[in-house]
Amino acid sequence: MTAIGFNEPLYILPFDHRGSFQTKMFGWTGTLSPEQTAEIASTKQVIYDGFKAALHAGVPEQKAGILVDEQFGGAILRDARANGHTTACPAEKSGQEEFDFQYGEEFAKHIEAFQPLSARCSYAITLKVIAL
Repeated sequence: MTAIGFNEPLYILPFDHRGSFQTKMFGWTGTLSPEQTAEIASTKQVIYDGFKAALHAGVPEQKAGILVDEQFGGAILRDARANGHTTACPAEKSGQEEFDFQYGEEFAKHIEAFQPLSARCSYAITLKVIAL
């Protein structure tokens, strides 16, 4: 196994919020409709477009990355990975008082599907994921 480490700054743009986007930004509670899910995903796409614009304007790609969730940002994670951007994704359920994995025992499969550099968990626990 290869250790991941950085000896240069790495700046991560976090937009992995799920519950706060749903309730605080849009005022929605309960199960989202497909249209509501698409609207949140579209909002996150705007943030990702800003990230790409910053790279285009000269932000060094090796010093920049994104942290976005699978629920609303799956397409973003796939695009970022395909374009060689540094990615990270959350592994925890949103809005929980106590830590629990978003996908229960299947959490590793979801992380591996996107092959992020790191999977972030609440309470400053970080799981490092190595692509096989």
